[in-house]
Amino acid sequence: MASSSLLATPLHPSNTTPVATASGLLALLSESDPSLVSHALSRLLSVVDTLWHEVAECLPDLEAIAEGGDVADDVMDDDGVAAASRPSIAHDLPTRQTAAAVASRVFFHLEEPVQALRLALESGEEHFDIRRGKGSMYVERLVNAAVETYVTRRAAEWEGSG
Repeated sequence: MASSSLLATPLHPSNTTPVATASGLLALLSESDPSLVSHALSRLLSVVDTLWHEVAECLPDLEAIAEGGDVADDVMDDDGVAAASRPSIAHDLPTRQTAAAVASRVFFHLEEPVQALRLALESGEEHFDIRRGKGSMYVERLVNAAVETYVTRRAAEWEGSG
């Protein structure tokens, strides 16, 4: 799972107070203010390698944000309005990319490299750059997953044409 090399080189160094639990940040993902969601995702990205087990519970929400959707919220909001009747929140590209990066890291820790790779590619170069991440276990595993997928597809094509 998480290695000391991953933890020794945080994805985004943070000068703020360490986070012991992700629950408060995860709660912000369902907020209607896009700036709060963006802030929560940035903080989650800085702690996901240590708190991935908590963040994993919100993978559907992270994927929904990454895909440009809204977080599912089956409860009433503070005004007593059902979430389904609230207007959808439009997240900007950097927010969607950060959500993809967080979800990718969680899938990496869950040992789901194909899903991690899919989301890493959606996260953009700011979050997934194989030149900057050279030597990190995360990047190495995702590059291996890409090569394995390529080899498998090419072998299937070759067998199908012969």
